[in-house]
Amino acid sequence: AYARAVERFLAARQDASQDRSREPAARRWLARAVKADAATLIGAPGQTLAAFDFKEGGIERLASGAFRISVYVLFADHQGRVVESRDETIILVGGPNTFVCASLKTTNVMHWDSSEVIKTADKLRAREALERAEEALKSWAKQQARSAAYSIEDLYPAGNGKIMIPCLKFTAEPGKRGYDVVDSPIIMRRGSRGYQIEPPAN
Repeated sequence: AYARAVERFLAARQDASQDRSREPAARRWLARAVKADAATLIGAPGQTLAAFDFKEGGIERLASGAFRISVYVLFADHQGRVVESRDETIILVGGPNTFVCASLKTTNVMHWDSSEVIKTADKLRAREALERAEEALKSWAKQQARSAAYSIEDLYPAGNGKIMIPCLKFTAEPGKRGYDVVDSPIIMRRGSRGYQIEPPAN
């Protein structure tokens, strides 16, 4: 029951992040004493809650039917690029069907900034390679039936006119805890038509 309550609370936040008109439904989970702005609850403008996760073993029972748990939330922009991840500590109180959030605290925030990757691309004169790789990743994210997001981790020369672009691809079932992440590097080869993605070897 505790795990289901946490999942339902996070699912309501995810739903509201995708359709801001549903924010009141997510706020109904908050006790009156909890003051959480929209950025804390559902993400900053332009962000969506792409995935969330927690471990049932991390549930800590407190007095009077309350419990505490740590959760991880991952935010992406509307194009699917991961922009922020957070660790949160949540306290829920109530009964099997009437839980509310009595405390929502962010304990750690990581901003997934791409500025260093862009600087590296400029140094290597490979901005075109980076842009084409990102176009391919945006297209991939849009084509997924599940919630999808991506992150470009780095960029470096791979010899013979090639550029290696390490990437992470995240997919998750909307409204459900957990996600899959795949390390999926892209190889760009420079040719007569500029940089093109090199098909993976069989």
